[in-house]
Amino acid sequence: MIRVKAIAPLQLDPEEVRRRQARYEAMATDRASITLVNLDGPNAPQRLDSEEDIRRSEALVYAEMLRTSADDFDVLLPDCVLDPAVGDAFVTPVPTRGILQLASTALHQQGARYLGVTRNDAICNEFSQKIRDYGYAEDLQAIATLDVDFCFIADNRSWAKAMWPAIEQAQAGGLHYVLNGCSAVAIDDPVVGDVRVIDPTALALESLLTTATI
Repeated sequence: MIRVKAIAPLQLDPEEVRRRQARYEAMATDRASITLVNLDGPNAPQRLDSEEDIRRSEALVYAEMLRTSADDFDVLLPDCVLDPAVGDAFVTPVPTRGILQLASTALHQQGARYLGVTRNDAICNEFSQKIRDYGYAEDLQAIATLDVDFCFIADNRSWAKAMWPAIEQAQAGGLHYVLNGCSAVAIDDPVVGDVRVIDPTALALESLLTTATI
C-alpha cells in the first residue's frame, strides 16, 4: 500500500477538508492510504484568484513538503491541479508527483486532444503554463474559463451546469475529452454525448496506483 500525503493548496474550512479526504479515500479504496493535510498559517490563501495567490500557495505547499518524513509517507501529492512545488526546482525528502503531471501524461499516452476548463483567468494561465512545461502543449487545444466563485468547487451540480458551454465548445471542435481544471470537483456524469469529462484527480491516482512507480 502506498502512503500518500496530499497537501491542500489553500486554508480550507473543516467541512471542505472532510469532503476532500472522503473523496480521496473513495478513490484509493484499499490500494493506498491518503492523508490530506490542510494549509495553515496567517499567510495561507483561502482561494486562488490571482498570480500572487498561486505563488504564495506554492511556497507554503513546498514548506509543508519539507516537513515530511520518508518514515511516514512514500509520495507527496499536492491537492491541486496546478501542481504547486512540482518540478526539478523543488527538492523534497519524499518523491513528489503532481495531479496535472500524472493526468496529462496519461492523456498524452492515449493520444488524446482535449479542451481544458478552469475556474478563473489566473488558474487558466498557470494551468496552460504547466501543460507547456510538461511538453504537452499540442494536446491542449483550448481552455474555457468558467469565471465562477470558489464555492462552486464543492457544488458539483452548479459546476457541471457552468461547464455546459465548454462541453458544447469541445463538441463543436471535434474534441472528445474535456480536462476539468479543478482537482477537487466531483464529476457525477463523466460522459456527455460523445465528450468525456476527465476528473484529473481520479486519472492521476489511477495512474499512480496502477504503476506504483514513485
